[in-house]
Amino acid sequence: MERYNSKKWVNDLKIAIINNDLSKIEEYSNREIPNFSSIKEANEALSLVENAKNILQKEKNKIQLQMNQLKQTNQYKIDYNSSINEWKC
Repeated sequence: MERYNSKKWVNDLKIAIINNDLSKIEEYSNREIPNFSSIKEANEALSLVENAKNILQKEKNKIQLQMNQLKQTNQYKIDYNSSINEWKC
């Protein structure tokens, strides 16, 4: 795994969050967290990680809602086709 200096790691994660770049945020979740040079920098990184977590949670919720809507649509189609087939008989 590639090592990143802490300042670059923080700046790159910040850019990913600003751009709402889910693939970059995911990439950062798989990277090794660098040793930070100061408490201030570590606190900033912690804040960024919380922001990234919130973005991913919102995306997860959005996808879950879309999946539920697709399930409802699919169930409607099944019910509709079933009722049409009953009328044909």
